[in-house]
Amino acid sequence: MVIATSRTGTATWKRVSRAAKKLAKANGQTRCPHCGVALDYDVGLTPFSAEADHIVPHAKGGRDELSNVIVICRRCNQSKGNRAAPKATTVMAAKPLKTSREW
Repeated sequence: MVIATSRTGTATWKRVSRAAKKLAKANGQTRCPHCGVALDYDVGLTPFSAEADHIVPHAKGGRDELSNVIVICRRCNQSKGNRAAPKATTVMAAKPLKTSREW
């Protein structure tokens, strides 16, 4: 029996993601490069949480390597999908995330 899992749940991606966030924080990255919002490295799953994201999307051949990762806010990460950058209208409007989670 094969169990489907999230690709972002792999041990490799978790390791690369942790390393990217640690490096970005150590380098003093305090703002999302797309929208400029202050990144929150301490609390996850909020609109301004720091998240590792592929520069070249995985769906378009990007690999789970530190050289292909950028740290952006959760809102931009979720709005961009498999594109190279988030939708400008989504970032500019700062729409709430579509989720059932209570903020």
